Amino acid sequence: MLINPDAPADKPEIQQMKVIHRVMRREFTQLPALIAGVSVGDTARARLLGNHLSLVLGMLHDHHEAEDELLWPVLMERVPIEKDLIGVMEVQHQAIGDAVGKVAAALPAWTADAKAQARDRLVDALRDLGPALTEHLDLEEDSVLPLIHDHLTVPEWLAPQKHAMKHGPKTLTGKLTLAGMVLEDATPRERAWFLGEMPAPARLLWRLMGARQYDAHVRLIRIGASGPS
Repeated sequence: MLINPDAPADKPEIQQMKVIHRVMRREFTQLPALIAGVSVGDTARARLLGNHLSLVLGMLHDHHEAEDELLWPVLMERVPIEKDLIGVMEVQHQAIGDAVGKVAAALPAWTADAKAQARDRLVDALRDLGPALTEHLDLEEDSVLPLIHDHLTVPEWLAPQKHAMKHGPKTLTGKLTLAGMVLEDATPRERAWFLGEMPAPARLLWRLMGARQYDAHVRLIRIGASGPS
């Protein structure tokens, strides 16, 4: 199923990737302030936000890994004149990976004791990651997605989605939470596309419990924030 019913069925629908990018922009924009607002010693909230951050970091890692393995090599072969642009994508992925590594390294100390120094170190690492990620997503959407639309086949385009399905969260809660992140800001057509890509049992689980579970999760993550101390 396509988001835009008038889009050509034999071309990659690049709006699908923009839906995923929207999730990353939202989450990595909100998380630094949410974590900065956790009171010293509030280990329960630190663990809650830490688990959420780990899920988002995993999503970002899987997304970039799929691009590195399945998109950039094809584009490099198919459109060699754009090798410099694809090289920039690869360099940006490396820089983002380094920034993610600093976030991941700072996370365990904070979730263990919720001390101010550990919290602030994690927030600083997230704030360093944010601009690098935004710059990359902007360039990818403006310059690379049009190349994908023009030069990749639909199966080549769908390969990263299959990679994400295979390498995503292992727990049911993680899978439903990730689905909720994607569906949260989706338009009706985007929702129909995303739900249509889910296996039928997963769609049923989403309707029976996933949407309710995600609403509760969002309330805990965003509304339950406490002030810093």
